[in-house]
Amino acid sequence: MKNLLWLILLTTLGCEDTQLIRLECVPNTTRECHWEENSTQIALGECSMGVEVCTSAGWSECRGAQGPEEETCDGVDNNCNGVVDETYPEENQLCGMLPDVSYGTGICSPGTFICERGTLFCADHTGPEEEICDNLDNDCNGVVDDNIPNQTATVCYDGDNSTLHVGQCRAGVQYCSAGGYGPCEGQVLPEAERCDNIDNDCDGEIDEGLEERAVDIVFILDISGSFDEEINSMINGIEPLLTDPLTSRFRFGLIVIGSRDQIDQDLMGSPYKGMRIITDFVPADEFLDFLLTVRDLPSAGREPSYDALTYIMDGTFGMTFGETTQKVVIIMTDEEGQSLTIPHHSQTSCRRLVQDLGYEVFIFALQEHYPSFSVIINNDAARYFSPSADAQTVFQQIKSIFDGLCVGGG
Repeated sequence: MKNLLWLILLTTLGCEDTQLIRLECVPNTTRECHWEENSTQIALGECSMGVEVCTSAGWSECRGAQGPEEETCDGVDNNCNGVVDETYPEENQLCGMLPDVSYGTGICSPGTFICERGTLFCADHTGPEEEICDNLDNDCNGVVDDNIPNQTATVCYDGDNSTLHVGQCRAGVQYCSAGGYGPCEGQVLPEAERCDNIDNDCDGEIDEGLEERAVDIVFILDISGSFDEEINSMINGIEPLLTDPLTSRFRFGLIVIGSRDQIDQDLMGSPYKGMRIITDFVPADEFLDFLLTVRDLPSAGREPSYDALTYIMDGTFGMTFGETTQKVVIIMTDEEGQSLTIPHHSQTSCRRLVQDLGYEVFIFALQEHYPSFSVIINNDAARYFSPSADAQTVFQQIKSIFDGLCVGGG
């Protein structure tokens, strides 16, 4: 736009003199003006240009211009530098602190203000919480894992909740240690159903599914000379039961211990010291013939009852137990439990096999030798009997065992 020179002719009243005055701009015209004289800053963000109006006295003052201000967290560019909320007065200031809390202790830490989308937030503040077992000072009192509710008796149960308090199943307790709860101590979980008048699988039924099974029974018989009378009473006591309908689905096997100290052969042809397999499983009506043969066997030496029991259960003897039959072992001896193997079998190792493989074990032994068998039968007095030279007593003892099994006659 070309600059125009405006001349105004002034006539003085009463005079004939005329004066020309040069004007700066065309009156009543307007132009854009800056908020700061001689500034060349571009109007960004909240900044805006103003307007000047031309008068006879020249350009008016700049009106309506908005210059830069201190940046605040409001979602706009207050300082007009083209960046929104890049700084704000609260930046890096602490926030969120509660009274009576020792920040810097335990998990407690103050937050700092941050600006997000035009709004001020207190970020990363952590205050005191209820103490839990995690090796942290949650309540910020300077002590780790203290004041945990029920710390000394936290109830736990790893089984399905529907089985808790049903049958044998019971909850246990856990203790807080090293930032975590330890194992669930004392809980009793569902197990495979056993013939023990207990609801082992915790389904509300006792000994279910076992009533119609057949049973395989192995007698481990001490044939040492000191046990001769008891052997005779055992033969005479069991004989009536072999023709009883109760044993129609039973099979019987026979192992002897205390045989002469020589290399004996089992049914598979492997040598075993102090033991002999008389028969693998046979029906009840055939078993008596095998029992009668033990009267004529040579005897001497020690009675390795632990070894015989182990070899029956771990399959070394090759006894042909049925896949679904109840597996029973009855030991009859006048000596304490012992082993001739190296390393020795023990009643603890026997007990593990009993538990893992589901055997039912009964012991006929002298009272002073009971401690050497107690672990095997889990200290169950109902599975322990004193040997007797009276056939009727033996009959009643063995019949009580047979009656207690979860199997039935045909």
